[in-house]
Amino acid sequence: MSSFDFENEHSDNVSELVALYEEAVKQNKSPFFDQEAYEHIIEYYEEKGNFENALEVADRSLLQYPYSSALLLKKAQVHFELKQLIISLELLEKAEIYDATELGIFLLRAEIYTFQSKYQDAIDILEHLLQTAERDDLPEVYLQMCDVYEDWEKYEEVYKSLLACLALEPGNEEALNRLNYCIEITDKYEETISLHKQLIDINPYNHLAWYNLACSYRGIDAYEKAINAFEYVLAINEDADFVYQDIAELHFKHGAFDKALAVIKEMCDSFEADDEIYFLQGKCHEALGDMKMARYCYRKAVHDNPSLSEAYFRIGETYKHEGLWEQAYKSFQKANELEKEQYDFCLAMAEAALEIGELEVAIDACETAIDIFVKRHEAYFILAKIMASNGDSVTAKEILKKGIEVCKSSIELRFAMCALSFMDHQTKEGELLLRELLTENNTLHELLYDFSEALRDNTQISLILADYI
Repeated sequence: MSSFDFENEHSDNVSELVALYEEAVKQNKSPFFDQEAYEHIIEYYEEKGNFENALEVADRSLLQYPYSSALLLKKAQVHFELKQLIISLELLEKAEIYDATELGIFLLRAEIYTFQSKYQDAIDILEHLLQTAERDDLPEVYLQMCDVYEDWEKYEEVYKSLLACLALEPGNEEALNRLNYCIEITDKYEETISLHKQLIDINPYNHLAWYNLACSYRGIDAYEKAINAFEYVLAINEDADFVYQDIAELHFKHGAFDKALAVIKEMCDSFEADDEIYFLQGKCHEALGDMKMARYCYRKAVHDNPSLSEAYFRIGETYKHEGLWEQAYKSFQKANELEKEQYDFCLAMAEAALEIGELEVAIDACETAIDIFVKRHEAYFILAKIMASNGDSVTAKEILKKGIEVCKSSIELRFAMCALSFMDHQTKEGELLLRELLTENNTLHELLYDFSEALRDNTQISLILADYI
């Protein structure tokens, strides 16, 4: 059988290598590549998720290079991807016999142990590598340790491993990216500010260090410093379009809605906006009171992402703000269809349904909300209001009693109970409860009118309020 001899060809184009390999197989000829080429072909099939072909290439390559630890390692990696762990470990043992210095053998073995939740065994392997591996390989070992500790949910150890990696290689991009997430999990915002400043002193153009510094400042609510650091990221890396969103969200959080919109406009001049940007833009316009423009932005967001339930909810809120309850109801209905067990969506649906006379829908929405969060008061308040407005004060009182019993905050429901007393002409009981509530908190009296607008004309309530407000 003739063979294709490509041993001396080192094509940078992996697709070309694969094509040559497949042509040889198709012609029933024995392909012949150097080890590195075989590794690239195996990796190509792995990345495509074609593990059957990857194993076939590995087997063919090992016929040609039976003592290659690198190719045995590649085959072990494929078996690991297929979750054939015993085979993978056996191949690693064989590879170690041929080359006990191959770092990848021990890293993959640690990865397999991590998958098996044998965390200490994985750490023991990596600790040994820290003593024996070349200095240039140590960052990779520390990153593998991060994988183990992350899966183990030992985030303090993840943090220490990342610091050790960056001490060896201050510009390691994976470590810097992972550190940002780790800081968020461990709440080490303030502690890491000096670290990122040191990394910036080493390399002032390290945009990831600047980004992490900005996030750390944001974490301690140092608004201006965070904005400045984010702007440095953009000055260094003008392609970092995600930073515009960070800046805009920070402005939004601090009530600088016009600044947020200016940043979004600047971003849109250079990059294409996505649903998240349109949604944030809508929130800014809504906060500024421009409901029409807010709806326009929210609709652009759902055009890009039709499953964005929060955008439909916010469209409903803008209609609600304008008293357009029919339109609000339809938007809340869509939000609820997309996300059936979202507490705020259920409440909004109940309120809008009540306004347009869809009482059964309103009741169902309240009951769903109570099922989701039994200890939050809002759904009890609305449900009792529905019952009371339809003359069923007995059921309304039962609902309020249950809510007062179980909710974390019950003063709102006690105001509702007070309103119900006045509605039922139990004026003495209502007066005693109202005075008690106003002594406790004299800022929530509007809840009486939220429960029943007709109580605004109640002279007795007005006289009592005059004593406290």
